[in-house]
Amino acid sequence: MSYYDKDGNIRAELLDAEAEKIAKSFIRYRQDTRRGGQMVDTRGSLTSAQLRRFYGDFKQLQNKVGAQGFNRVKPLIKMVKSKAAYAANPNNRKIPDTFRDFLVKNVDAINDEKDFEAFMLHFEAVVGFFYGHGVSNN
Repeated sequence: MSYYDKDGNIRAELLDAEAEKIAKSFIRYRQDTRRGGQMVDTRGSLTSAQLRRFYGDFKQLQNKVGAQGFNRVKPLIKMVKSKAAYAANPNNRKIPDTFRDFLVKNVDAINDEKDFEAFMLHFEAVVGFFYGHGVSNN
């Protein structure tokens, strides 16, 4: 995974098409027999509460990076992988595998402060698209 294009700029699709595709992968739909069309299936989708929890954790880590420096906070960033694994545990599933995989893949790609800032922009775009696809606050 690379956050940057060949010129060293953040890849625009991370904040656009790729972010939307990822957000959609967290949502399961089912047929709405009463009104026709589709609606979000809350049993298989990422909940807004879990999304807020992880995004909030990353925002706190971002603040710590600003106060303490990236190298001091990097182990805590890497620890998010264990939190995602716990939340995706099949015996007490809180998040879908697609969200766990998104977190693991991105945390693995964070090697320095620049990577972390690029990831935070990417995650922010994913959050926006997630809510833009009609997932209610729950």
